[in-house]
Amino acid sequence: MTMEVPMNIKDIYYRSLVTATMLGLSTMSALAQATGGSASGDPSAPIEFLKNSRSKASSSALNASSIATGGNNAGIVISIIFAVVGIGLAGISGVKLYKSSQDDNAREDAGRSLAGIVVGSAVTILGVIIGVVTTYMTGAST
Repeated sequence: MTMEVPMNIKDIYYRSLVTATMLGLSTMSALAQATGGSASGDPSAPIEFLKNSRSKASSSALNASSIATGGNNAGIVISIIFAVVGIGLAGISGVKLYKSSQDDNAREDAGRSLAGIVVGSAVTILGVIIGVVTTYMTGAST
């Protein structure tokens, strides 16, 4: 013979946790409203905060001209990287093409080396042209 526990006693643990949570949340909300959301309760605090934020923003170096200068410098560096990678790819492919043309039993495929030269040259040309055009059009000097 088993004794069945009534439903309201069985879940008393969960009910007490929910009650404690709701009581804690309502207490925090009441405390925040009583202090005005800040420890000092000064009504001019948001205005002072706004003034301080505006003065810091006006003295910041983060403005449109510094962002444009940084973007131009980053573009120049990226175009130089593309040019160097393209020269490297074309150079390595040229060496492999030369070795495969000298050796009849070469394992390298001449078509792959030729494609590497074409792609490397195209990347180099694009990098240089984009770099020169960007520098010329923006008036930036390296």
